[in-house]
Amino acid sequence: MATQEHPVSHLFVGSRGHLPDIVTAARRRATSRRIRDAFTIAELRNRLAKSLSRDGDGINTPQLQLLRFDPSLGMGDLMAAVWIAEEGGRWDETGEVLQLASQCGYCQLPLNLTADDINTHASKTAYGSVARVLAQLMLVGRHIDFGDGSRLQIVRHGDGEVRAIKDEPDFELGVDPPLAAHHLYQRHRQQHDPPVASRIFYLGATGRWVSGGDPYADASVSSLAKHIVLSHFYLTHQTNDTSISLNRRVGGGRLDGLLIQSPHTPVTGCTTTLSSDDCVRGLMLTDSSHPFVAWITISVAGLGTVVVFVRTTEAPVRESGAFKDRFPVTTQLARVALGRVAPYVFDGQVDDDIDDDDGAIPTAMAAAGMIWMTTATERTAEVTMHLKPRRRMLTDITQSTLRHHRVSGVLSVAAGCPESTHACLW
Repeated sequence: MATQEHPVSHLFVGSRGHLPDIVTAARRRATSRRIRDAFTIAELRNRLAKSLSRDGDGINTPQLQLLRFDPSLGMGDLMAAVWIAEEGGRWDETGEVLQLASQCGYCQLPLNLTADDINTHASKTAYGSVARVLAQLMLVGRHIDFGDGSRLQIVRHGDGEVRAIKDEPDFELGVDPPLAAHHLYQRHRQQHDPPVASRIFYLGATGRWVSGGDPYADASVSSLAKHIVLSHFYLTHQTNDTSISLNRRVGGGRLDGLLIQSPHTPVTGCTTTLSSDDCVRGLMLTDSSHPFVAWITISVAGLGTVVVFVRTTEAPVRESGAFKDRFPVTTQLARVALGRVAPYVFDGQVDDDIDDDDGAIPTAMAAAGMIWMTTATERTAEVTMHLKPRRRMLTDITQSTLRHHRVSGVLSVAAGCPESTHACLW
């Protein structure tokens, strides 16, 4: 005789389109003994595994496994895990954060989520009461371990206050802060991943996270998370850099376009991007398939000029020479992202024909004063390469210390930038 199928087996098998959502299933379980009998931990684990990897919108893909849930989860936590996997929204932005953190050595994928992670949110209502990316980072942030006793933990208090890194008042995040209607981040605001204001930065000289100065805005919650990860990596690892000052309209306006387009727009040749202060754009060139980390930072310097930095941990193929010859793989990756600007950055191209009616410094002048450097020196030497930003006096750290560690080789507050603008961490 053929084995009779359980009358409620449809709760656990088949495509998601034929499944009731987990809340409905839970209600049926509470009202029906037959459903309750079928609702075993083993069946829930099976449903969770299918939901995590479902085609099209699962958290995990065959190419990338982001999450798994600890096998010790009990019935209640398993049901919550299924809800997160099926109803908690897409993980695209949070996935990029986790991939960057993994690439930098701060976590290992897939993350193993436990009951403590799930119970970061008291209920699905609490989970859904905040922006989706923030809710997801509250779940997984503590797994991003910087190796110095600090983590990317994000805590939300009952009064709605959100804190990052340290559960202290000075480490509050201003999620979805009031921005001018014409502000780039406001014009391209995403409800699930809104802009965020913060005063948090990593103090490389002392190896600690501090808070100070005026708040700076990141384009989104995920951008801030990537900003934090990359700034810590930069200040704790040896990199080799090259940089140049350019008119933002060289190369057919490529740099200008990257700065004024939606900060959420993917960039050709880049694994992810981040934007800060409305005048800094970061372009990641590498992913976990590369044996090194490399990125580009484009930072507004005022008067129509930007500074382009290319940074890498690629091992040099020769002791001396031009950056492009010492770090050929990084250079090749950067050429794709920079497009027509690449010859200015790597090959010494100079163009005298840029229209400077807007007050921009002609490219020839910028090139005459450009910074061509390849360095693996201590960060203490880097601050001498940059213009001094204007900043209010602080009470918790000195002016010079803040300038050194917030600029850290990346010029985002310089002549012509707003006084309230903060230097980027990377």
